[in-house]
Amino acid sequence: MRNLVVWVGLFLSVTLSGQEFLVDVKVQAPKVQTNDRQVFTNLETALRNFINQQAWTQVSFEDKEKIRGSIVITINDYDQGTGLMAGNLQCQFARPVYMTDYQSPTLTFLDGDVSFTYRSNEVLDFNPGRHGNNLTAVTAFYCYIALGLDAASFSTQQTNYLTQAQIVAANAASAGAGGGWDRFTSSRNRFWLIEDLMNPANAEFLTAWYDYHRKGMDRMHDPKQQMAAKEAIATAVLSLQAIHTRQPNIFLLRWFFDTKSDEIQQVYGDGPRFQNDELIKSLKTMDASNASKYLNMGR
Repeated sequence: MRNLVVWVGLFLSVTLSGQEFLVDVKVQAPKVQTNDRQVFTNLETALRNFINQQAWTQVSFEDKEKIRGSIVITINDYDQGTGLMAGNLQCQFARPVYMTDYQSPTLTFLDGDVSFTYRSNEVLDFNPGRHGNNLTAVTAFYCYIALGLDAASFSTQQTNYLTQAQIVAANAASAGAGGGWDRFTSSRNRFWLIEDLMNPANAEFLTAWYDYHRKGMDRMHDPKQQMAAKEAIATAVLSLQAIHTRQPNIFLLRWFFDTKSDEIQQVYGDGPRFQNDELIKSLKTMDASNASKYLNMGR
């Protein structure tokens, strides 16, 4: 495992050489009528390079440690004259699990309110200290979220990248960058994604996040530790009940279970039998929309 160090250069310009991501990018525009479809191909290539070919941190990531993922942007509206595009963004990120080829999902989220301007061959610049193009701000926001969730899964002290995502979001909101950054336009957007993560009232979440991954998933490779790993994962998930009790509809738990429900089902469906009646009951309460997944879990 890499040596996790605290990144103090939050406002460094991201121009150093290095890569933390292996992310595939797809831009599609099936409903857009235009004779300039090359612009979408160019945008796809530009974003892929923007994410994968620069240093977002001062930490050295080995190939096996890189954050895998995908971003699919669906353009529903395009003004060829101004370069304005609007649509949605589906992102998925995962972190490697110790001593395995398995990638544990860390974020699965559909952002339904994305708009930006882009022209072919435009250079994608990003300054962490101020808001510029909404395209790079949105992309950087999700990169920092992915980095933050990855780092927090290895250390309870690692919130620096989440702090940077919070700064990106605050700068965008101050600049009036529009939908997705506003607390009032939706209860499930970029604002609430980072607000919930950084709110001290939800401190149990990042503790549970660490325990789930380091005490749980990262020990699943060893048959002798699998039962202890399952117990750790169950304890981590059960600890989220405190948040659910305070705020039953909090977005924080919604995206967590959208991301993790399949994995939880698989963990308790394989390997040594784990008595999980309490866990199943809690999951059905906190994640009612996926309750059917848990009915026969581990039986």
